[in-house]
Amino acid sequence: MPIEPLTPERRRQQTREHLLAAAAQVFAERGFHGATLDEVAAVAGFTKGAVYSNFANKEELFLALFQAGFERELEALHATLAMSAAPPESRISDFVKLIEDEWQSEPRDLGVLFQEFWLYALRNPAARERLVDLEEQQVRSISHILQEERQRLGWEPLESPERTARLVVMLFRGISSLRILQPEAVDRDLVEAAISFVARALEGA
Repeated sequence: MPIEPLTPERRRQQTREHLLAAAAQVFAERGFHGATLDEVAAVAGFTKGAVYSNFANKEELFLALFQAGFERELEALHATLAMSAAPPESRISDFVKLIEDEWQSEPRDLGVLFQEFWLYALRNPAARERLVDLEEQQVRSISHILQEERQRLGWEPLESPERTARLVVMLFRGISSLRILQPEAVDRDLVEAAISFVARALEGA
């Protein structure tokens, strides 16, 4: 198999991915406020200049980490949907496994870090604006998936796909928050019940 040339674009992408992996480790250990770009650079094995050539500041790096996680989740969701043409309610176990796999692969303290940044953004207008932009992007992506699935299954379009998508995001954000505070309360039965609730609501929408 021929070796793909390491172009400048691929090299930049590899550097960015390496920095994100280092950031995940540093933020998990130090929190958003405690972490520094110097520490991220040191863990990644780069200079601080390499960090700044990819991210303007710590906020941008932090949000890029969440963006990468969301994109990974979207890819996994698309892959799960592509596994079968059956309606969502008949495939609850597939979606439960999807969420369990995501929880296993994501950084240990990602939910805590999100809460920390959320509080920080409340008092920092620029950070708040960027966090809202990321949230809206997530809602649009989920909305698009919902519309595609209803069209594929021959169902009527949702009256407000964006509102429905926002409710789905809020539901699972809440479960993630509960998982931080009371991990014993978030078992497989709860996740299955949440997915079943969403699936039934969507089918009847």
